[in-house]
Amino acid sequence: MKKLQLNVHALKHIVEDLSNKITRNHFANITIINSNDLFISFSSYRKEKLFISLNPEHPFLCFITINDPCGTKIGMLSDTLRKEVKDGFLSSVELFNNDRVVVFNYLHTNDLFEKEERRLLIELIPHRPNLILLDDNDTILYATHYTDLTNDHPIIKGLKYKPLINNNILKEEEFDYDSFKEEASDYYLVAKHRRLEEQFKPVLTHIKSRIKTLKQKINVLHKEIDNANTNLNNKDIGAIILGYSYDEESLREYIKENNIDYDFSLTPGINAEKFFKKYKKAKRTIEMDNIELEKTHNEIKYLEDCLMESKYMNEDDIKELANLLFPNKFKLNSRQKIESKPGEISYRDWKIYFGKNAKQNELLTFKKAKKTDLFFHIKDQHGSHVVLMGDNPDNDVKLLACEIALLLSGKEDGDVQSTLIKNVKKGSFLGQALFTTYETFTIKNIRKSTVKLLKSSK
Repeated sequence: MKKLQLNVHALKHIVEDLSNKITRNHFANITIINSNDLFISFSSYRKEKLFISLNPEHPFLCFITINDPCGTKIGMLSDTLRKEVKDGFLSSVELFNNDRVVVFNYLHTNDLFEKEERRLLIELIPHRPNLILLDDNDTILYATHYTDLTNDHPIIKGLKYKPLINNNILKEEEFDYDSFKEEASDYYLVAKHRRLEEQFKPVLTHIKSRIKTLKQKINVLHKEIDNANTNLNNKDIGAIILGYSYDEESLREYIKENNIDYDFSLTPGINAEKFFKKYKKAKRTIEMDNIELEKTHNEIKYLEDCLMESKYMNEDDIKELANLLFPNKFKLNSRQKIESKPGEISYRDWKIYFGKNAKQNELLTFKKAKKTDLFFHIKDQHGSHVVLMGDNPDNDVKLLACEIALLLSGKEDGDVQSTLIKNVKKGSFLGQALFTTYETFTIKNIRKSTVKLLKSSK
């Protein structure tokens, strides 16, 4: 996101663009994407929407084309802007104090239908961005971030706004506005995913917590196996005791030298059996713990894949994931209808579909796909099913399908296996795919265009 770092000269270009396009417009709608990002649409200029990011690392604003707007996030910011800014008539846009602060001067109609002058300030200062509403006397009505009087830039409701001390020197530097807008459009996809992360934080946190618990379980299992390994020699001890059954002197000497827990009130046979039982118990523990270890490692990998795939999920996908993983913890309202479906990418004459959870993988591979379609899956690991539909796919679209399979598993390189759908059989659990005939593709790096295409997929 280096291109999103704004200096005053670059911001001057953006403000000029805003002024030319939206002056004498009404604020038509305001959508809060997440806790840092929002966009504003205008009454007459509808070609683009104003994207505002208060991300502390790279705050910015500019116009971008948004074809798939999301609903607004409910909260104080949304309520305040809808009440105090929406439908306001924008009279001018300017750079404040020749600093990285953009001012929207507008007329607001109050509850008594009186016109009031208002100012919406967007402070685009890295590590301390802010959105501030002022009345006609520059009194602070609202801010996303408040500070106290000890701060060099106090932001307190009811206090008169005190401008930042501007130490910026306006330098004429080259600014590629088109490239900047392209980067901002890419970030919009990130902002939408952050919205889902915030909305479904309990689900994602629960997955991470489950992974942490499983890793602790692995440590416990390893300790049990180590302890059990120390008891495997009980088999030899029992055999030696039996061997000395008729040589009490040698038996006593062996027991003393090796400090063995032996009960002389019992026969050598009974004592030997006690050691054989310890051996059998240790062996059984190791066998069962190794099975449990494999199951636990598989569950961790599956949950980690779910977290990775969540980057490309929509709201319904995450609801479905929560319902699949933790049906008793995250119960859906009976009226809620999940319309989750596999992801879809159109590429020239072909379509690439991919599952984002086990249920979608099952649906895609064993119900939606045709026998002649191509199936792709990351080699020797859990991962999404990727299906390439269309006749005579060339190597370029096959490469794209391989890259998507890797990205969905959080990989930047690796081997991907491909085969016809007719060769894929159902496994013993939901979404498992089994096949023995396949072609292997080795991917050394993934193209940036593929990452962008996947993030913008349906």
